[in-house]
Amino acid sequence: MNLKDYIFSVFREISISHHRSIEFRAKIFAAMLLAKKKQTDEDYENLREIASEIYSDDSRRVGVLVSIVSEYIQKAHTYKSLNLDSLLIEIDRDLKNVPRYVKKIDFSHLRRLISDDENDALIQQRVYEYLVNEVKEYS
Repeated sequence: MNLKDYIFSVFREISISHHRSIEFRAKIFAAMLLAKKKQTDEDYENLREIASEIYSDDSRRVGVLVSIVSEYIQKAHTYKSLNLDSLLIEIDRDLKNVPRYVKKIDFSHLRRLISDDENDALIQQRVYEYLVNEVKEYS
């Protein structure tokens, strides 16, 4: 983690209650978007709509969720140590350590992020199925 990421992380921890919950949701959405070859502005618009539904009374949380997802995607494109597989492993570890996070996964939201592109959709469907299995395991 570089200094900038660390500072943002500490700032979120101080300024936003339940920041770990938002961070977990961000991992879920980032995994779905990382399953695509390329993320588009439309993806982020869909994500913002979904976040607005989740946090209908808190626009700050909406912005933070979208920002964290964007950070994960940028890190995945920049660093080899963060990729879809490592993100799925982190999600598994989070669910194992905090089983109540299972309730944070809304599959109707994830389905809205699945691409029209057949190849991207296939990988996203595999991520989706992985998450379904995780929910079964930890609920």
